Order: sequence, then structure tokens, then C-alpha cells
Amino acid sequence: MDFIVSTLADSGLGSLRSALEGANFVVGSDNIWFASNLAGGTVSLASALPTITDRVSLNGITSSTGSPQIGIDFNNNGGLIFKGGAGLSSLKGFSLGDAAGDGVTLKAGGVTVQNNYIGVALDGVTGIANRGNGIFIDQDSGNNLIGTLDPLTGIPLAQQVSNVISANRGNGIQIHGADNNKIANNRIGTSANGITGLGNGLNGVLLGDGASMNILGGNSTEGGNNPTGDKGTITPIIVRPPQGNLISGNGLNGVLIKNRSRFNILSGNFIGTNSEGIAPIANMGDGVSILASDHNGLLGTYVDLQPFVFYNVVSGNGGNGLRVTDSDAITVHANFLGLGADNATIVANGGNGALIEGNSSNIQYGGIIPLGNVNAGNKGNGIEVKDSVSGFKTVNTFGGSSAFFAPAPNGKDGILISATGGNNTIQTNLFSANLGNGIHVTGRAKGVTISPNFVGLGISGLPSYTSGGPTLSWANGLNGILIDGSASNITIAGNQTSIVPQNTISNNSLYGIRITDKAMNVLINNTYVGLSASGTKLYGNKLGGLYVGPNTSGIVIGSKDLKLINKFSGNGGAGITLDRANGVTLINSRLDRNLGSGLSVLGGRGNRIVGNTASFNSRYGFEVFYGGWLRNIFKRNVGVGNTLGLKKI
Repeated sequence: MDFIVSTLADSGLGSLRSALEGANFVVGSDNIWFASNLAGGTVSLASALPTITDRVSLNGITSSTGSPQIGIDFNNNGGLIFKGGAGLSSLKGFSLGDAAGDGVTLKAGGVTVQNNYIGVALDGVTGIANRGNGIFIDQDSGNNLIGTLDPLTGIPLAQQVSNVISANRGNGIQIHGADNNKIANNRIGTSANGITGLGNGLNGVLLGDGASMNILGGNSTEGGNNPTGDKGTITPIIVRPPQGNLISGNGLNGVLIKNRSRFNILSGNFIGTNSEGIAPIANMGDGVSILASDHNGLLGTYVDLQPFVFYNVVSGNGGNGLRVTDSDAITVHANFLGLGADNATIVANGGNGALIEGNSSNIQYGGIIPLGNVNAGNKGNGIEVKDSVSGFKTVNTFGGSSAFFAPAPNGKDGILISATGGNNTIQTNLFSANLGNGIHVTGRAKGVTISPNFVGLGISGLPSYTSGGPTLSWANGLNGILIDGSASNITIAGNQTSIVPQNTISNNSLYGIRITDKAMNVLINNTYVGLSASGTKLYGNKLGGLYVGPNTSGIVIGSKDLKLINKFSGNGGAGITLDRANGVTLINSRLDRNLGSGLSVLGGRGNRIVGNTASFNSRYGFEVFYGGWLRNIFKRNVGVGNTLGLKKI
């Protein structure tokens, strides 16, 4: 049955209240329409409207661009409630504000909420806060659609928006234990135009209490999203993914997933930016925070698609871009964290690009091309892995770089690992141009494998970047790799199949690799330090190739397998410096064309130097101080063409 609202009065014939009472009374699907002459008006309520208990299509009025034209001012009364038999209802075309609690409550399933301003006036910029959440989806509900899945014909994608859910005192949307909801093409925490922050007081979206299998955004490829082009050969197409939400400006996190909420997916959302994804509208906390909730994902593409097709941009937030705490089996594929949607503009997160902490395990961060992430431009580290995290694996991360193009430095390290859980892997990444170290393993970290990566060079293998402007160095501001603290059981090796043939650690401002403090049990093989990936060009680290300091132990450099030899070449100081180090094994390594000596041994005892070649270094091939011949074992080492030959004191 159809009901026509012909007056903006609170009650009486032709009122919204009367229409809802009639729709609840008449069993079956009903429609409520507003007369067109009421467009631009507001219903001001004297008491709460009836709970909606039967299926109804509640239609306000929308403009040609989809914005609502009817306001409901709850006047500190209860908001709209869909309950019981109201499943499969719809709500469209309203501004809903000033409720005593939640603006809209769903306790019935299959409800569609589209083209509404919830917490925002009809002008799209003035907040009229609901005192609770904008939308609350109860555990009795599910399979709801908040927003739209299909783009509107004739309207540019960047200008499209379904619901604006902002300025509420609680969360923009809270999903309380509900499953299979889709949240798409909404602006949550901003004005309708996506330019101004109009934050909800808590989180943009909260998924809690076992909420599962919900989708924020979507994986539609319509519109040709491709911010990288075909790795630089096709003009990039930069638009918001068509089903993505803008979730920015909120008082806490953009998205919080907690309390055993599982199998939720984020795809195509801009979190912490403006609607174009290139300027910050910060969520005050983290962009996305996952707390004690397993099997969730931030997904930006599939293996058979181009990179970043329906990418999340998690940038410009006050805290970290992504925080994962006490959560297992989290998948993060093809996202920008700290960089804008154009793959060029730095939109820094105030903390790290990603922080993995607590007892989290089995975090898959990136994957084979095109699944890698961009962690660049952040004020903290690109990635930090701490506490007892285990089974973390980053693959194809651009840490300090845009995807395939230019430097975009993180303010600290490219990746910082202090996690003690073990089995953490850094494989086939680029960690370059960061203001700190490229890779930093510290604290009581153990069980870290670094194999193979570019550290200090660009994706093309060059030491600097030029594209019509100033030349920018890919050098990390400190060391390529720093291992310190009491880190143990660290492997730096190029023994994984990869488009990167071996670890190539070159061009950095201090040492290529620095091992110091009480670091122990470090293995280095099949690694180039100071060379290009092909081994044909010299891109030396400024202070030296490898430094091993006092109090370290169990350091093994090289391998009996001649296919896994290390090369330390072209560095600004010695190829390798052993500074009062004890028990080092250096075997079958090449020490060539360094501006210092090939090997400089500054004291220490019990070091075993066997089968190495030092050629054409500017000082000595092998330089040994403090009676090193007596305290260390030297066998079958060859010096060729070094400027000063051999030195021992």
C-alpha cells in the first residue's frame, strides 16, 4: 500500500507519523512517499516516531545528484528503529539528526539505507549530531546494504556519494555482532563534498562482538583504477574505487575491528584523506585498527589484475595507518599507507604506516606482484613489527618509495623489527630513501630472514631518481641494514627465488650493513653490498660495506657454497670492518674496489678468515691491527692489485 506524506507537521493526517502507523498496521510491503512540494523542508518531532515493524520503503526526496531533500529533526527523541518484520525495508532521501541515541537502528535484516545525511543537515556541511551512533546494526540484523554498489550514470565518480554519516557523538556506523553487511560509497566523518572534516566523536566504523563477513567498499573495477599505469608506460588513471567509502576526520580510528570479529574485508576505501585521496583529513587515532580479531583483510587487487585496482588509501591519520594487535591471519594486499591515491603525493600518517604488535601471528603483508603495498611518507617507520609477533611476512613492499616511481621517505626506518616470536620474513622488498635505516632489527628480535631485497637503490637498480626536477637519492639516511640490541638468529641471504636476484644493499649514507651491540648469530650470504644488482656497477655505501662491532657473537659471513658468495665492493670505507669483534667467520667473499681496505680487522680474537679475495682496493687488501695474525685464523686469502698490499701490526 502507498502512503503519501503531505505535511511537515509532527502528527495528524498526511504526517510521517501517521504514514508509519498505517504501514505498520497494514501487513505486507508498503511505500511511503513525500509530496514534491515538501522538498527542502524538515519534520520537527515532538516525540519518537513509531518503531518500524513491517516491511516499508521509506522514501524522502532526493535531488538529481542523489542528495536528500527532506529533514527529520528528532529533537532529542529516539531515532528511527527497524525491528522484527521490517526486514527488506529501505530508507532513502533524508537528513536525520539530533536523536537522543542512535540516528538509525537496524534490528531487522536486509535493510537498504541510501542517499541520507545522518548527523548532517540538508546543506551537507552543518552537523546536527545524533547523541549515539549514526547507524547501529544489531546482532539480530544482517545482510544490510548501507550505501550503493553501482555508480550513478552521468555523475563523475569522484563526486558520487550515497550516505553522509558524520558529526555523530558515537561511531559513524557500529556493527554489533552482525554479519554479511555491505558498506559502500559513503562519506563517514566528512562533509558531503568530502573536503571538510565533520568527524564522528568515536570511530568512523566499528565492527565488534564477533561481527563477521562484512565488506567495507568493494572490488568493482569499473572506472579503470590504475594509479601506477602499467609500471610507468601508460598514463595513470586516478579515481576513487567505485564502491569505496571515504572514512576520515573521526575522533578515534577510521575503522576499528575488535572482539573476535572475523573475515571482514576492506577494499577501495580512502581512510584519513579527502575525497580525492591526496590531502589529509585525519582520523585522530589509527586509520584501521584490528584488535583481537583474526582472519580480516585489507585487499587492493587480485593476482590476475593490475596493481592497486581497488586499493585502500590509509593515509593522513594521526596515529598509524594500520595497527594489528593480538590478531592472527591478517592479509594486507595492495594498499597505500602514507602516500596519496595518485601514487605521488605524501599524505603522512603521524605514526607508522603499519604497526604489527602483541601476539599477532601469520600476517601476510603483500605477496607476489601485484599484491605488494606502498608504505611511504609516514612520520614514523614504514612498518614496525614488535612484541611477540611471529610469522609476519612482507613481500613486495615499497618502503620509502611510491610504487615503481619516486622516493617518498618515511621519517624513521623503512621497516623496524623487534619482535621475539620468530619466523618473521622480509622478502623481495624495496626499502630505500628513508630518513633512518632501510631495515632495522633490534631489541630482543629473533628469527628474522631478510631475503632478497633492494636497500638503498630504486626499483630500477639506480642510486638516484630524476624526472624533470631535482635529482633525489635513493640512499637511506643511516644504514642499509642495522642489527643491534640483542637481536639473534638473523639471516641476510639471497636464497629465495625472486625478481631480485640477491640482497643488494648499496648507496646508503652510513654502512651497508652494521651489526653492533650484543647482536648474535647473524648469517650473511649471497648478498651484494655496494654494487648494482647485476654486480657490474659500483654504488658504494658511504662509510663502508659491513661493520661488525665489539660484543657481537656468532657472525658468519659467506658460505662454503660458491654460488652463495658475498660481494663487498665500491664502498666509501672498508669492504668489511671487524672492530674488536670475536668469533667471526668470513669465508669465500669478494672484497673489491673499496675506497678503504678490503678487510680491516681492528683487534678481536677467534675470527676465522678463509678463502676470501680482496682486489683493487684503495688501501690494503687485508689490514690487520693488534697482532691479529696471532689471534685470528687466516687461510687461503688472496690479495690482487690493492694499492698498499697487505698490512699487519
